[in-house]
Amino acid sequence: MTVATTHDFDTVFREVFPRLVSLGALKTGRADIARDLAQETMLRAHARWEELSTYDAPAAWCHTVMTNLLIDHHRSVVSERRAVDRLADRLVDETRQDRTPITALDRWNELVAPLPDRHRMIVTLYYADDLSVAQIAALLGTSRGAVKAALFKARRTLRKQHGAGEIGGDDE
Repeated sequence: MTVATTHDFDTVFREVFPRLVSLGALKTGRADIARDLAQETMLRAHARWEELSTYDAPAAWCHTVMTNLLIDHHRSVVSERRAVDRLADRLVDETRQDRTPITALDRWNELVAPLPDRHRMIVTLYYADDLSVAQIAALLGTSRGAVKAALFKARRTLRKQHGAGEIGGDDE
């Protein structure tokens, strides 16, 4: 490996990061999400920098990773909308006297309201954000077993309160 074929991470970061944020903002319409995805891209690049520094165009690798993260984000948003709509449809609100429209988010919030905060968060991450048990465990710094137990208890509570027999599923 010669000096001419290696790249300095800081230099590449300064060059690539603003372009990744711009790309992300154009695709998502949200600067905060764009920054998060660009940061994740650069974290992945940094973790593999010893290898990436020898690439002819490490910026191209970063662009590919960012594109994949944007695709994943889009899928997650679509999945979240479907999950919210699917679960919210299970909530029957017969006590509502006014006839104001109920949004899917309102219905989701009403559905999970009886759950303890941690269970509500885990159920939302699992169903609405479409994260796996392993991803949730890593995100929350807990074991997969603890996440599965929380999902089990949350489903049991929701079944009792809402008669949602279909709430459940594969915990992987």
